[in-house]
Amino acid sequence: MKKQLIPGVLLLASAVSVQASEQYDEAAKYAGSVKDQGMTVMKGTDPAATIPGYTANPDESGYYGGTTATSNTDLENAGNSEMHNGEAGKTIMDVINNRPSDPISTDAPFISGSLDVEDQAETLTRGTDTQCKDVDVNRTQITNYTCERTPAVELACTRTATAGGGHEEDTTEIRQVVIASQAIAFSSSDAGYTGVWTAPVTGRVVSATATYSWNKHLAFGNASWFMRVTTPFGLISMDEDTGSPALSSGAQLTEGAGMLFAIRTKNSQPAADAVWKNSNMRYSFTITLRVEVPAKKWVPDVVWTETCPFDKSDQVMTGSVCTDPGGDRVFTFNGQQYTLHSDCWQYTDTYVSQSADNGTCDQYMNNTACTVASTTCLESLNGHCLREQAIFSCEEKVSGSAQLCGGDLVCADGSCDHLENNSVNDFQSAVSGLAALAAAGKDIAALNGVNVSAFTGEGHSCRKAMAGFSNCCKDSGWGNDAGLASCNTEEKALAEAKKRKLSIYVGSYCAHKVLGVCLEKKEGYCQFDSKLAKIVQDQGRRGQLGIGFGSGDSPDCRGLTVDELKRLKFDQMNFADFYDDLENGTTLPADQTLIDRVKQQIADKMAGGVQ
Repeated sequence: MKKQLIPGVLLLASAVSVQASEQYDEAAKYAGSVKDQGMTVMKGTDPAATIPGYTANPDESGYYGGTTATSNTDLENAGNSEMHNGEAGKTIMDVINNRPSDPISTDAPFISGSLDVEDQAETLTRGTDTQCKDVDVNRTQITNYTCERTPAVELACTRTATAGGGHEEDTTEIRQVVIASQAIAFSSSDAGYTGVWTAPVTGRVVSATATYSWNKHLAFGNASWFMRVTTPFGLISMDEDTGSPALSSGAQLTEGAGMLFAIRTKNSQPAADAVWKNSNMRYSFTITLRVEVPAKKWVPDVVWTETCPFDKSDQVMTGSVCTDPGGDRVFTFNGQQYTLHSDCWQYTDTYVSQSADNGTCDQYMNNTACTVASTTCLESLNGHCLREQAIFSCEEKVSGSAQLCGGDLVCADGSCDHLENNSVNDFQSAVSGLAALAAAGKDIAALNGVNVSAFTGEGHSCRKAMAGFSNCCKDSGWGNDAGLASCNTEEKALAEAKKRKLSIYVGSYCAHKVLGVCLEKKEGYCQFDSKLAKIVQDQGRRGQLGIGFGSGDSPDCRGLTVDELKRLKFDQMNFADFYDDLENGTTLPADQTLIDRVKQQIADKMAGGVQ
């Protein structure tokens, strides 16, 4: 029997082998026929006709440095330029420089829980079967809290001095005046042989020199031919044929006034016209004066230019520092050098200088379970946020008991239902909404239908900046700053209201201005009697209805009308800030306690025979 099976097996194997060989040959032939078609199609295709917007040389190709390049300077320079000059880059740099740090801690529940799962992965997956076992069910409850804080900001203007403008100043200059004898009309008179010279300028003679000449050899020693010229500046004795006698300084000239010159002979006899004017004798003298006359000179001024990146008219200058020390400096105008003096060549004037104040965000910033969900700038100046509203998401682990049966979570007693349905805070949320409605109803009932409104607040203000004054608008640190003792009662009460989250920031304004200079800066707030009122006004009036609170100098803290109340969606409001008041002010049953109480009531009814 075995011998008969062997040929049959061999025959079957041979048939299978032949069939496989034929299939292989067919596949090989097909593969060979299409072997190079892919590259042929690629080489023969025009990308520009196939791909929309295709270009062979895009602008970005300039950044490609080749396969061996380790860096590209053009790409790096373009990136740096865009970072510092582009709108997106400026925004990123502004956030890096000015936003407060909001670190995420590894102790945060969503991180620590993930790390625990990673560490216990093997334990969690081991022994998976259809058996039921008791397990603890943990869930993270996320609650959002809204708060306000003050980022650290310092804004300043610079005043820089330089040479410019110019004005004339009184000074003196030396002018040369030449008096030639030929220009004086001498004539004989009772006073002798005299002449009058008219002064061309007003000033004081600082030096006077003279020269004279005549044909002395024609005098033959005759004293009547030797001349003596009396001038306002001294005596010229013509004893030689030429001479340069020194004259006196100090004489005062007055422009247009005449000055007397007299000529006598050596023997003190008046000279005659015939003698002095004798052409053969050639008498002449010349007096050269150096006169100090009044003058004006142009000098440049020390001109101040101010660079201010914001409108300072509504800001109070809190300090000024010389950042470029004073002294003498030389400036050149029209090729002439001038020395100017300034006690300081540049001042830096600080108008906004606020340190970081965590305000009502402090408890969340210091809680590792809280992270920043979003921020909104409430007031800014020149791109710098001066006051910020932040929303923190805070996580809390909530535990329950259940059974795990074959991968399904079973809650036999309903204790984990709330975890699955995301309804841990059902009771708190419901009570908060009802409390808000009750408070609104109480306000409306008290008004008896006249100007009906609810959740009315009051406007309050505090002094933020004033020369030599402390910041009475601080959100925190009141117990540590001795300078805050000068803050008034209203400001201290407002600080307490802000601490208790009963106020809404409206804005800042200049409260006192003289000659265009702001001397006092204030902040305006709306203050409410309860957190409920503040929440409804903030999230309802401003958030849902889009109705603002006026301006800092005139806060609009009016209540909500009945029509506005009807339009509010209380189920969309976050009453998390009110939960603390619920828990601290009233003993409120937890959801499970309510369930247990209902169960007990049902059991009691059933035991009493009530169907």
